[in-house]
Amino acid sequence: MTLQFFSAAFRPEDESRRQGAVDSLRVVSPTDPVLHELLGEVCMVLRTPIAMVTLSDGDVQRVIGAVGIEPIVLPRSIAFCSHTVVAPGGLLSVPDLHADPRFRANPLVAGGPCVRYYTGVVVRSGPFPIGALCGLDRQPHGPASFRQRAQLRKLAEAVADHIGAAPAAR
Repeated sequence: MTLQFFSAAFRPEDESRRQGAVDSLRVVSPTDPVLHELLGEVCMVLRTPIAMVTLSDGDVQRVIGAVGIEPIVLPRSIAFCSHTVVAPGGLLSVPDLHADPRFRANPLVAGGPCVRYYTGVVVRSGPFPIGALCGLDRQPHGPASFRQRAQLRKLAEAVADHIGAAPAAR
C-alpha cells in the first residue's frame, strides 16, 4: 500500500486583516440572482458544469454561491480555492487535478465528487484576497486560455463589487 498526500495551501501573509475584510462583507443569499447570473457566465467562459464563489473564512472555505453543485463549507486545508488565494498572479488553472501531485490525493479528487478540472481567480477586497471565483468539472480540460483567464478576472471584479468588497487598488 502506498500512502499519498496532498498539498495544503499556505495562508496569506496578513491573515488577520484579510479576515477583517471577509467579516465586513454583506451577506449574500446563495440564490441571489446577480450572483447566479455571474456564475452562469463562468460556466460558459470555462465550459464547465460547475461554478462557485468562495470565501476563505477562518479555517473553512464557504461556498456563498454555486451553479451545478450545492453551496457547502469545506476545510480550507482541502479547498482548491485556498491555493488560488495565494497563487502568483491570483489565478490557478489545473487541467487535470488527478495528474497534479499537489492534488491527486485530495479527497475531492480521489473520492467524493471526483473533481478533475479546476480554474479559479482570486476575489479581492482592497488588497486582500478574500476568496475565489472558479469553474470545476469531473472531466479534465486543456489549460485555461489567455482569453478565458481575462474574462474570469473581469467576472471576479463584478463578484467583488456585488458582495460589497472594497475596490482593489489599481
